[in-house]
Amino acid sequence: MKVRVAINPAFAEDQVQIEARELTPAISDLVTYAKQMDKRPTSLTVKKGEEVYLLEWSDIARLYLENRILQVKASSICYQSSLRLYQVKEILPEYFLQISQSEIINLKQLNHLQLTPNGLVKLVLNNKDVTYSSRRYLKNIKEALHL
Repeated sequence: MKVRVAINPAFAEDQVQIEARELTPAISDLVTYAKQMDKRPTSLTVKKGEEVYLLEWSDIARLYLENRILQVKASSICYQSSLRLYQVKEILPEYFLQISQSEIINLKQLNHLQLTPNGLVKLVLNNKDVTYSSRRYLKNIKEALHL
């Protein structure tokens, strides 16, 4: 598949054009993805106490459940979200990866990882947080990180 990008300040608006021999499932998925791009939020609304913040996706290091409340960690500050983990997962950019049933990390915030002898993956984030994957998600993690 060839990809061609044309940048021109004279264009009135951004446009995606797909040329194909036939409509395949891959082309249909691409069309659906392109249509959804403008509808995806670029930030997440969170709370810290009574204050409400808008966090950009790139600032978020990890999202995890603690006492059935979604915690959102950005830098060294922890916020709370009223959304469920599965709801946030649907709107996250592709550089977020679920590592257990109750945790998702930002791969751009991953500093390094270590495979442990018991089959888990120890993940160290840029903000010095350390977390572990569950065995159930090991295959997904290895695929996402090309291990």
